[in-house]
Amino acid sequence: MAAFRSINIGSVSLAWGNTRRFGGTTMRDMWRSLIVLASVAACAVASAASAAYPERPIRLIIAYTPGGTGDLVGRLIADALAPRLGVPVVGVNQGGANGAIGARAVAAAAPDGYTLLLAGNAIFSILPHLSNVGYDSTNFTPIANISESQRLLAVRNTLPVTTLAELVGYAKRNPGRVNYGTSGIGSTLHIMTEMFRREAGFEAVHIPFRGSAPSIQAMLAGDVDFMIDTVVIQHVQEGRLRGLAAVGQRRLPQLPDIPTLAELGYPNVRTSGWQALMGPAGLPGDVVNLLATQVEAATQDPAFLERLARGGLEPSFRSPTKLAEDLREDNLQFGALIRSAGIVGE
Repeated sequence: MAAFRSINIGSVSLAWGNTRRFGGTTMRDMWRSLIVLASVAACAVASAASAAYPERPIRLIIAYTPGGTGDLVGRLIADALAPRLGVPVVGVNQGGANGAIGARAVAAAAPDGYTLLLAGNAIFSILPHLSNVGYDSTNFTPIANISESQRLLAVRNTLPVTTLAELVGYAKRNPGRVNYGTSGIGSTLHIMTEMFRREAGFEAVHIPFRGSAPSIQAMLAGDVDFMIDTVVIQHVQEGRLRGLAAVGQRRLPQLPDIPTLAELGYPNVRTSGWQALMGPAGLPGDVVNLLATQVEAATQDPAFLERLARGGLEPSFRSPTKLAEDLREDNLQFGALIRSAGIVGE
């Protein structure tokens, strides 16, 4: 009796027995050819399904609670993408654990383009260095960068300094007596400020708060000496705080006379603070390209730009390749600082 072998491809079962010849071709060769043809057909079906994307609503997980910068960008990009893609894009807030909960949900999702993530760089390049969050940057597919936070280094009005050089000099003459506030241990603002402090070579006491709102209130009350944040910009404009340096690649359009950290002699301080669209690892290339193209179009829309500016943000589209490069560089620099400074999560 002939020995029998079989192989399943999808729902099709192919089988062959002992080798028999038909002219110059064996039965085994014939089955192998059929397997190849079936594989090609399966790939064609998958490609056709991908080409039809999107066919149903897309869920955009916003890894933050309502009301903050990340939530704002998530809502804006969901509203901008829906008419461009022709399907609803539903923003779902899934905050908690500094964004790790939402990130884990997307990392575990099917890579079909129907579950996406709106998150800032801290979720990928800081949190995994502080604790075991259950993912790392390799669990995601970079799609497109959307925006960059506008940030400013400001001091309280009663601190006897008017320039960044004077702040550094004052801190060096008063080691350990100057403090800075942040929105929390391990936040982007904490890592960024610590990077500047080390680069400038002075000691300062870190006062972490649970968010930017309480930190700015403490600064206005005179309990915090200096801070890097978005929320200080309005108070500098209104004269309640003194701005010393723009923390980003460019000067702030609303405060054009204040130079950047790089202009003031600190080009090595990484000022990355972006918000991006990401997907699970393994997202098909054509889906990534379609989404990236539509994000780029959104970041050129005047209404979108105006709403970003009102939230203290500026457009900063970056392609999937460039976003992946930035993500790697953030991981290298922020990770090295966290380890050398001995920063641990709360």
